[in-house]
Amino acid sequence: MEIKMGVSKSGIKPSKDYDILVLKFRPSVYSLVLTQNSLAAAPVIYDRMVSQMTDKISAIVVNSGNANAATGEEGLENAQRMAELTEDLLGIPENQSLVFSTGVIGVQLPMEKVESGIKEACENLRELDLELAARAISTTDSFPKFYRFEGNLNGKKYSIIGIAKGAGMIHPNMATMLAYIFTDVKIEKDLLDRIMKVVVERSFNSIDVDGCESTNDSFLLIATGENDIEVNEENKTAFAKDILHVATELAKMIVKDGEGATKLIQINVHNASTKEEAKKVGESIALSNLFKTAMFGNDPNWGRILSAIGQLHLDIDFSRVKLYIGDFLIYSGHPVDFDRKKTVEYLKENREVTIEIYLERGDSDWTYYTCDLTYKYVEINAEYTT
Repeated sequence: MEIKMGVSKSGIKPSKDYDILVLKFRPSVYSLVLTQNSLAAAPVIYDRMVSQMTDKISAIVVNSGNANAATGEEGLENAQRMAELTEDLLGIPENQSLVFSTGVIGVQLPMEKVESGIKEACENLRELDLELAARAISTTDSFPKFYRFEGNLNGKKYSIIGIAKGAGMIHPNMATMLAYIFTDVKIEKDLLDRIMKVVVERSFNSIDVDGCESTNDSFLLIATGENDIEVNEENKTAFAKDILHVATELAKMIVKDGEGATKLIQINVHNASTKEEAKKVGESIALSNLFKTAMFGNDPNWGRILSAIGQLHLDIDFSRVKLYIGDFLIYSGHPVDFDRKKTVEYLKENREVTIEIYLERGDSDWTYYTCDLTYKYVEINAEYTT
């Protein structure tokens, strides 16, 4: 894919690392999902307006280190200025760029630094480096998050690439995360939007670190149309599965990098009466601080899992429920005499663990991802602005 990248160090981040990213590409169909938090950041408000006016974009500009959230009219003007400056410098039409910000809430952007950084990035475009691009949008992330995938439709190969950031304030809808996925297929916007709706629910809207929504969450899916493969009603399912794969891998990286986390936890809910019920069950467990702290302590305290399900008041018959931690059957309608020592060893020895819940009341499944809750999470967030 012909995607050009510019980065710069404008001095917004305390670390003085890269904090401006500009991506330029051919006019492309896109689908955009933004936070549902009522305290939407200025770039979110701006992007909502732009997305109602245009079906194609040619660039994005991102700053990290400052969320430009809760900044009033001045913040909105600054977001618009970022987009307009990027369009002017790249020579692209008005309203063909989107702007994103991430970082501390409630601080006005230092626009002199931001404008200088955008100019430097736009004047020094180069071939896309996914790792560097991911680094430029990071805040408290401990590693850059990026992914490449080669798909196959009707015997022809096509590409999907993606970057993301996020480590804290992770909970739908969506999370304090930014994610950008590009593919080179041809597709109509209406179909891309429909696929996006499915993908986001099964990926970025099925993760949790700390139960906290953010103000800047954004997921952008872009189809450049450079490949002669066309996605249509006949092959849309295969294409959607590939996009979901990439989105899920990026989402898992975010959870794995949960601030202070030592474990990625995959919660698989089986045999629910509906998909909505399955998701609610997975989410309730993922949100339980008691469960998450038990996982940090390598404690197979299954009562915390069942109580998290019970608090949903779904009239579940727990005499039929089965619960596994890894391959160990822990509960089967009643307490099971499981090998506690080996179960504890499983939790201690694995950075990725699975929880399997069988509700035995239908045919619907859902997978939810979370992480453990540790001392380090408290330390990071207690000292975030100090």
